[in-house]
Amino acid sequence: MDTTQTGTKAWRKDPGGRNVFTLCSPKGGVGKTTLARCLLVAGAQAGLRCVGLDFDPQQSLRKWALRREKTRQALPAEAFVDVPVREFELSEWRERVAEFSDHDLTVIDTPPGVETNLSAIRGLCDLATVVLVPTGTTRDDLDSVLPWMKELLEAGVHASFVLNRVNRRTNSFTKSRVKLIRVGPVCPIDIPALEEIHSQSDNGLTVLDIVKAKGQEPMEGLWMFTQQEAANA
Repeated sequence: MDTTQTGTKAWRKDPGGRNVFTLCSPKGGVGKTTLARCLLVAGAQAGLRCVGLDFDPQQSLRKWALRREKTRQALPAEAFVDVPVREFELSEWRERVAEFSDHDLTVIDTPPGVETNLSAIRGLCDLATVVLVPTGTTRDDLDSVLPWMKELLEAGVHASFVLNRVNRRTNSFTKSRVKLIRVGPVCPIDIPALEEIHSQSDNGLTVLDIVKAKGQEPMEGLWMFTQQEAANA
């Protein structure tokens, strides 16, 4: 296995020379883009050459990156890390991913749902070092993500659930986590439903950009978990 060292972490390299994190879910509104933003910022803060690829027609990740660039220009003293994001048609996924093979980390945001774009989404999952499947705790969430995870694991994809926007005090939280664990790996870090996690995006930022922001530790934990998964892939 070809690896490179980043700090104390061994990073798995794909044939293109980088790690690829794909975020996908058969259900919309589960926070794929929010997690993608934080992974990109964490990677850039760690000194990696990162790029985000936005295949969602809504271009939420790309629009966030444009807001971020305006904030960086307006507040140069803050030294917010540069996080480039490019938007593309999903039909171009193969050549576009190959285009950025010289980067250390590529984070891919996919459209909501998988059925209408199944071939392309599966391709983006097959080539990924790590696939993250964000999910909530409702019955609708589980009905969508459980079969999708089974399909990914049967295909040999290195994938994990991420419980996002959750309230750990509810009865549904524990029950949902157990159901997820029965099907596939679950990130041990749960992302709480905190307004600050989402409100920072108005200026193209994340909680990782703000000192002692609420929600910073869970996002740092997600980054560390994803690093470990990449090293073990």
